[in-house]
Amino acid sequence: MSFWPDANRGAVSLTFDDGMRSQLETALPVLDAAGLGATFYLNPTGAVESAGLGDSWMERLVPWKSVQARGHEIGNHSLMHPCSLNIDPPWLAGKNSRDWTLEQMREDILEAQRRISMAFPDQRETSFAYPCYEDTVGKGKQRTCYTPLIAEYFVAGRHKGELRGELANDPLVCDRHHLSSWPAERLDGATLVGLVEQAVWFGRWAIFTFHGVNEGHLPVGDGDFQELVEYLARRRGEIWSAPVAAVGAYLRERVS
Repeated sequence: MSFWPDANRGAVSLTFDDGMRSQLETALPVLDAAGLGATFYLNPTGAVESAGLGDSWMERLVPWKSVQARGHEIGNHSLMHPCSLNIDPPWLAGKNSRDWTLEQMREDILEAQRRISMAFPDQRETSFAYPCYEDTVGKGKQRTCYTPLIAEYFVAGRHKGELRGELANDPLVCDRHHLSSWPAERLDGATLVGLVEQAVWFGRWAIFTFHGVNEGHLPVGDGDFQELVEYLARRRGEIWSAPVAAVGAYLRERVS
């Protein structure tokens, strides 16, 4: 018998970071036409936190309410998107994770979750995506992993993995709070589909991380994205396509 529900051979989650315009205007129509649910990881900030933003955090989440109502997950990507990347540019001023403590990270993540829960009160489960795929605060001897914090509050946490299909998440042994995902930027449709094929062959859970669709510095082509989605739609009944929180909750019940 298959481990996955309804005798599916494997699972796939499509995830999107940072709430970009092309996700609403380009990716969502393709997903909805195919009847596939995805996870959108947002940073629920507003004018109070970022001088360049003119709206409150609640106003900025308004376009996403209909997204969640149509079956997609609104995930937590932290409030201020703290990370390090071992650089010190102006845009990381005050939110460079190497200068943060574990308590600062906790406060940031929980405030983001408070806002997500207020804006989307009927969403039962939420997953987390590590900003810049980083999972630590501090540096040197004080460097501390905050994955235990994610395990305390979320059903799953999405990280990064090698670009190899057989290294997709093994549902029986994977750490739900430190899941492997594949950055999808600049990959063509055939490569995306091939990664799914490999993962499903091993009965595993493939997770893709998207940013912009024909937008920004980490783009995927709209035709390549559509090729992947149409492939998943054709394989419905063999491949379970679902948001990260849904698959994470399933693993929680089946494995731990």
